[in-house]
Amino acid sequence: MKQVVQNFRSGELKVEDVPAPIVRPGFVLVRNRHSLISSGTEGGTFKLGQMNLLQKAKARPEQVKKVINVVRTDGLLAAYKAVSRSLEIPIPFGYCCAGEVIQVGDGVTDLVPGQRVACGGAGWANHAEIVNVPRNLVVGLPDHVSTEQGAFTTLGSIAMQSVRVADARVGENVVVIGLGLVGLVAAQILKAAGCRIFGIDVDPQRVELARRLEICEGCDRGASNLELQVKAWSGGLGADSVLVTAPAPSNDPVALAGDLARYKGRVVVVGRTEMHAPRETYLFKELELCTSLAYGPGTGDPSYEEGGHDYPVGYVRWTENRNMQSFVELIAQGRLDLESITTHTFPIDEAERAFEMVTGRGAESPLAVLLEYESKSAPPARRISLTPRRVRSESDLGVGVIGAGSFATTSIVPILSKLDGIRLRGIASAHGLKARSLGEQYGFEVCVSDGGELIDDPEVHGVMILTRHDSHAPLTVRALEAGKDVFVEKPLAMSHGELEAVVKAAQRGSEAEQGGHLVQVGFNRRYAPLAIQLKRFYVGRAQPMSITFRSNVGFRPPEHWLHDPVQGGGVILGEAVHFVDFCHWLVEAPPIEVTTTSLDGEATGLINADNVHITLRFADGSVATIVYSSNGDPMAGRERVEVMAEGSLATLDDFRRLKTVCRGRSRTTRRLQDKGYRRQMKAMAESWRTGEPAVRLEESALSMLATLEAVASLESREPRMIDPGTIGL
Repeated sequence: MKQVVQNFRSGELKVEDVPAPIVRPGFVLVRNRHSLISSGTEGGTFKLGQMNLLQKAKARPEQVKKVINVVRTDGLLAAYKAVSRSLEIPIPFGYCCAGEVIQVGDGVTDLVPGQRVACGGAGWANHAEIVNVPRNLVVGLPDHVSTEQGAFTTLGSIAMQSVRVADARVGENVVVIGLGLVGLVAAQILKAAGCRIFGIDVDPQRVELARRLEICEGCDRGASNLELQVKAWSGGLGADSVLVTAPAPSNDPVALAGDLARYKGRVVVVGRTEMHAPRETYLFKELELCTSLAYGPGTGDPSYEEGGHDYPVGYVRWTENRNMQSFVELIAQGRLDLESITTHTFPIDEAERAFEMVTGRGAESPLAVLLEYESKSAPPARRISLTPRRVRSESDLGVGVIGAGSFATTSIVPILSKLDGIRLRGIASAHGLKARSLGEQYGFEVCVSDGGELIDDPEVHGVMILTRHDSHAPLTVRALEAGKDVFVEKPLAMSHGELEAVVKAAQRGSEAEQGGHLVQVGFNRRYAPLAIQLKRFYVGRAQPMSITFRSNVGFRPPEHWLHDPVQGGGVILGEAVHFVDFCHWLVEAPPIEVTTTSLDGEATGLINADNVHITLRFADGSVATIVYSSNGDPMAGRERVEVMAEGSLATLDDFRRLKTVCRGRSRTTRRLQDKGYRRQMKAMAESWRTGEPAVRLEESALSMLATLEAVASLESREPRMIDPGTIGL
């Protein structure tokens, strides 16, 4: 399918052929007919992409700070590689579109294939022939509302939310500063609500358009008597509310809004505008300065947008979806004139020309610019052939990579592409775009949106599962049943039942074939060079070990996907499992009991489950304490391991520095940070060639079981025994 993307390094915008997305539970698959280009948000991103690196850095100082933090924690080389690879990932454009439903996911019962709908959401409602959108960001279109009109729904709901924040009432005086798309639509909504509107813009043509369309009276910003005109228009009262919809690098719109508002009036800022309010004006007039966020309540809440959990109407009357519905209803009633502000429509193949025009590089000055898509009935293509870089050898092992997120991009695929004897058969991602990008960059043969196609591909010997956590166990079981070797990122499973299913699938494979099929879990730290040196330091020990593993990860907000109980499962399963396995590997004895306690600080903004102490007892008498903390400063170092046994002490800091002390003699080894990814990938490739496991599944499954019991201990506030029999070992 065709999709509009931009290469953020070069700034080039093009229409790419990518695999069509697959529908997810709670989502809706839509074939687009029209999409609206946002001159503000998308135009700004387009311009940013065309800047050089220095200009990008100046425009995005918050991103520069993130890079500096990576340099401090992971080193300059790691930061350089991360930035370079992120710049190569294409950026999808679009968040306003309309078309027909192709398919609905499980749990969606009120929409049907063939129904016309409007869709919203950055990253979902893209400029693409096919989009996969969460149900709460989709609304049905009445028969007499066209998809051209429906494509305005998301932008219209932004305007709608600003009107609601302004709490504009019938008969009130409302000034709209900025008569771009959002401003013109907001003015029409205000007019439909019975308000009196006065529009202001730096472009006199926009003011004249608003007058000509009988949307509102107005005046251009440069008029010397602007304030007098507004005073006269309002009968000497001033504006009850002022909507600022003008993107501006200065605080001029906000300062002007304060001058025009009446005593105790309200100023609502929408979009990218400097918000330094003049103290004297806002203080002595007791003005209320508000912001309006996107489409309304639900914006940025994964539980609402992706999880499909609606807010009760008695408590939240106007959510994102209900704002979208309300806007469509105004279109259906004929209260909005969208045709008159639609100045251009381009076929998707001419998207670059459309964006050039929107960003002011063409001769014309457009308002609303739509992209149009051909009407098709053929099933969407979810597989695209690419050009491999390597000469194929009969002995090479075909590899299918499922998942093309940041971890695959920065840590796995670059290493995999350099391994000898590996054939990059295919790569999959649910959105398709990232699979296409990584597939082209590293020379895969095909890219797909459905990972199941790679599992079923007879030319794939082994499958690498790099997706979000909830899919790890199901995909592993499916791959084993298809006769594939498997590399799966941690966690191996999200529950005891899933873990048992993986173990049994592997056992069935062993019974059916001599040796069976291999499962290797992405516990990379055991492959780190300094970790191996640490373990050798204690070879032949007779006494048990005392281990402290401190992980100082920094704060993650509650809405981070790792906290999602379905997709992420929490930080113990998603992150601390690494450290459980490391201690298990270091001790070389099975864990038999685990106790987990957390800090108790929810009232202070602490996420309790992100700040835990996990104590593991092992069969040889060793004890390991894992301190997983999000309330420290990660700049001071992320991971520190301290081991004591037989009168010696070893300290490993961030896999960069190992210090050992024995009988008063110390030794320190330093090297560039290496967490073992490269050695792990080599071990995987070798095990797939020989059929001998790099790490026995029983060992990894036991680490996973201990972690599951650690979660259970936190919930029950009691120690938990670790019984391998519960998962069939």
